[in-house]
Amino acid sequence: MNELDDSQNLLSKKCGKEDVQIEAPRAAFSRQHALAGLRDLDPDYPEPDECKILAAPENDHLLEYVTSDAFTHVFPGDRNLDGPEEFFADLDAELRAAGSLHLWPYLPLCAYRCHYCQFPLLIVNPGTERAADSARRWVDANIAEARLWLEAVPALREVPVREFCLFGGTPTVFPLSEIERLMDFYADHFVFDPAVTSLRAEGSPDTLDEEMIIGLRRLGFDKLTYGIQTFDDELLALANRRHTGQQAEDAIRFARKHGFARVDADLVWGLPGQDVGAYLSDVRRMIDLDFSTVVMTKLHLRSFSSVDTAIGHVSAAVWESVDVRERIAASGRSWPTLGRQYQMRAGAVQALDAAGYAEHPTTYFPRKEVGAPIWRSLNLDQDKQVPNLGIGLGGYTWSSHSEGNITSDPREYLDAVSAGRLPLTAITALSEQGRETRSVRMAMSTCQPLREEIHQERFPGSSLFSERWLPIFERLRDRGLAEIDRAAGEIRLTTPGQSLVEAIINTEIK
Repeated sequence: MNELDDSQNLLSKKCGKEDVQIEAPRAAFSRQHALAGLRDLDPDYPEPDECKILAAPENDHLLEYVTSDAFTHVFPGDRNLDGPEEFFADLDAELRAAGSLHLWPYLPLCAYRCHYCQFPLLIVNPGTERAADSARRWVDANIAEARLWLEAVPALREVPVREFCLFGGTPTVFPLSEIERLMDFYADHFVFDPAVTSLRAEGSPDTLDEEMIIGLRRLGFDKLTYGIQTFDDELLALANRRHTGQQAEDAIRFARKHGFARVDADLVWGLPGQDVGAYLSDVRRMIDLDFSTVVMTKLHLRSFSSVDTAIGHVSAAVWESVDVRERIAASGRSWPTLGRQYQMRAGAVQALDAAGYAEHPTTYFPRKEVGAPIWRSLNLDQDKQVPNLGIGLGGYTWSSHSEGNITSDPREYLDAVSAGRLPLTAITALSEQGRETRSVRMAMSTCQPLREEIHQERFPGSSLFSERWLPIFERLRDRGLAEIDRAAGEIRLTTPGQSLVEAIINTEIK
């Protein structure tokens, strides 16, 4: 069995001594059940404003959204395209106008699959000959796909890369020699300007030993991001993560020691057995370790493949199974209720604000003096929103006029690239109204004020205070989710509005 077979075989996973089937139908939304979860709070912590807002009947659509665990990391268009030519032309024209690019190659190999992970990946056993062969295969495939993009979109050879992000998977599970080979290709074929281009790499604590850190720094990387999720070693093991809290600490110390200017890392709230105090302890530990950005992500259990705003794995994650979740709860690791989850976030936001962090964009809390991660700012900030090119399994590419994603099926991907064609799926375009709507949705997701001046510049003849937009913002204001400042020409989300922004943009910004 090769790594492709391993990936396809994840529909049946071991949990303890029993096989469990991962597919499970989602229950219909029950307001009564959701309200019970909102009202179940840790008595040692105050009730968050989010709970009060979500309990109001006029916010049932938001409550249903957050209960369903939906997730957004792509912004699809509102009409289909017959072929990719219009998409390529849009991308080429906007790259030339923007003058910069966010470029992220995606390397899909991991040493293991976390029980909650829904991103496209394949499993290898690092250090083996087979793993080395797999690494070569996927670097070859990434380079082959990149060549097809360069042929289809000539501006890619001319426009400087503003931030290059080596994402995964776990890129640091690859041998350094393969990462170097990949970087040599990109440096030779894309515009890497030392005065402009920033290099960011993603990894995991178990692969970010000092040798890997030194190797990445030698290749020019000076920004690092990695998942920690929790410092609780027992909970890490339950989630099938193969590192310890100590290794997570070691990684940032190695990175600082060897000259990384920025280190960002992720925590997850809502893990089984996690209580409010334990999560806030994790957040304080991140602050004490001086991470540049603390990324706080709610645990998502709804299949990415069931929504059009996410790109997911070809098979379900273990924790998507209701049976598995019930078995974990029966073992004494209860799943935090919605009310306790929002207590986690509210307490974390308060601690981070006191320590000099501010949300930008949603879920990302960089230190104020450091600012938002460049790649997120390029993608989402109202005054930027420059084109994004994702190369690799499940990659996502967009301009303001059209977008498309690469298949997340490994066999389809390799077959297409071997045949000399881009394995694009679901290419869509945006109407003029769709362009404006997506721009507002992206800008709102930054948790920064929407500015009338920028909106009018991007969409002449339109206004955030027009009959189209003002009633939407007024409804948000009346429910405590936004503030309208006509004098300053700004629309601002309140603190609970920032917490619920994904629900807002996916249910109300149409």
